[in-house]
Amino acid sequence: MKKTLFAILLLAIGFSGCGEKTKTKEYYMQDENAQELEAKVKECKNDPGGVGQTPNCINAIEAMVAKSMKADDTSIFD
Repeated sequence: MKKTLFAILLLAIGFSGCGEKTKTKEYYMQDENAQELEAKVKECKNDPGGVGQTPNCINAIEAMVAKSMKADDTSIFD
């Protein structure tokens, strides 16, 4: 019984490290990461399983919104 519990514990620890590295909003806003941003936003919007709530999806979507607001910045004070 102890061996079974130990094996399950080892598997759980092993799988906990198998995940996507979290990227910041600033990372996604960099011009050299534009294609990755576009791909991540597309993946997050096409989300039947809940991927859209991951930190990377949230950061990518926030970066996309920030970039679009920056591009549309037409201040009346210029």
